[in-house]
Amino acid sequence: MTINLENRKKIDFNLITKATKRKPRTFTELLHITRLPRKTLCLRLKELCANEVLVKRQRIYGLNGASNFKEETVDSMKRFPRIFRDERIKTSFMLIMLLICFSASGYVLAKFFTPQSSKEVSQEPVIIGTFTMDLNVPNVNDLYAWQVLTMYNSSELMVLEVIPGGFVGAEYPTGNIVDISGGVFMNATDIGNGMLFLGGSLCGNVSGRNGNGRLATIVFGYFTENYDEPKIMSENAFETLLYNSQSQLIPINDSTLTLTMIGKP
Repeated sequence: MTINLENRKKIDFNLITKATKRKPRTFTELLHITRLPRKTLCLRLKELCANEVLVKRQRIYGLNGASNFKEETVDSMKRFPRIFRDERIKTSFMLIMLLICFSASGYVLAKFFTPQSSKEVSQEPVIIGTFTMDLNVPNVNDLYAWQVLTMYNSSELMVLEVIPGGFVGAEYPTGNIVDISGGVFMNATDIGNGMLFLGGSLCGNVSGRNGNGRLATIVFGYFTENYDEPKIMSENAFETLLYNSQSQLIPINDSTLTLTMIGKP
């Protein structure tokens, strides 16, 4: 199949504008959401900014004219000091920062050890469709923090977007957090081939969540109609774990965590 580079660019632009439509994003967030190579993402962002589709302020990209962009970027550096006054909040953020470190180190090492051809030819597969999956916890008691590894065939699928579910973990820790009552959320897609590592935690001296809730929503793009569905797994250091407010493990079985397809055009 011949790859249409112009269509590839349009898909890239669509991924970026869709991600920034919900809220302003940092470069790192866009790198994780779009899964574009760093160099490609830089070029796409420069072109979108040059065409005045996006605006860059304080290293944050937002849609030009978005009402929430100015407010969030101006106040972003004022809110972190209040977050770190509570010891449990500090602990929660340390867990989340580990996810960031795993993600960043994986990307750097991959770039370092990947040989560069003098005549690079783009062989990126073409996305022919998308589907959405919800990561849910039914009938959970006192859920305070969690981490989940989802594995998929990267030759068949690509992670296009990860959206916090809000049950335990509602906001990315970028400094734009106004209300941390829903906790913090992080995702890392470049820890390994076909591996998506998600995590979230409540903040402060509060009880865990009870009942049914959504941890995350994941949008996948597929390159072939005959793909295998992603699955919840554990792999080496990237274990799937649930913790209660006493830092104790919550047992996991088939009904504790569910990854369910909710939409496919």
